[in-house]
Amino acid sequence: MTNPTKMCPSCYFQNHISAQFCTICGKTLNDAGDAQAEDQLVPNERPESPKSVTESLLHTVVKASGYKSRQTRAGYAVTVPLGKKRQQKVHVIFNGYDDDGNDVISFISIASQAKDSAAMSMLRLNNKMHYGSFAVKTINGKEYFVVMASQLAETADLKEISKQLFEVARRADMVENLLSKGKDAF
Repeated sequence: MTNPTKMCPSCYFQNHISAQFCTICGKTLNDAGDAQAEDQLVPNERPESPKSVTESLLHTVVKASGYKSRQTRAGYAVTVPLGKKRQQKVHVIFNGYDDDGNDVISFISIASQAKDSAAMSMLRLNNKMHYGSFAVKTINGKEYFVVMASQLAETADLKEISKQLFEVARRADMVENLLSKGKDAF
């Protein structure tokens, strides 16, 4: 059973139903036109706050990356430049706790609207990915291919997270470029 959510019309993030502002981009959420999604963009229910060391880690990673970013209530929205006038938005967020109570950080990037004809190709690509994996998420009643990666905050190091941030963006953009015939929407 999924918790009721409210989708942000700007970044498509699934927010708690009572939220007035988007956790990711901070935009105002209004009830008119918001569709309840069948699935949530983030896999774990978000607790109120991460450990201070996790907050510090997220800040350090984003600052060290040098990429354009803005702080959100859950973490950061980071725009990763990828050359040839392309860029990709990656949400770097505190994503709850694992079963043992450890803080989990996640990298989530929307690649494109999902197409049945590309699903098997996406699964085959998962086999070749070292950072993250492709998933299908329903956002505002539409299915999207996303690239997601998660890791424990306390065992992560700056080099590893920086690499993960870039690779999630690169893979999501690669699929977006292929499936949208060059359009750079996310």
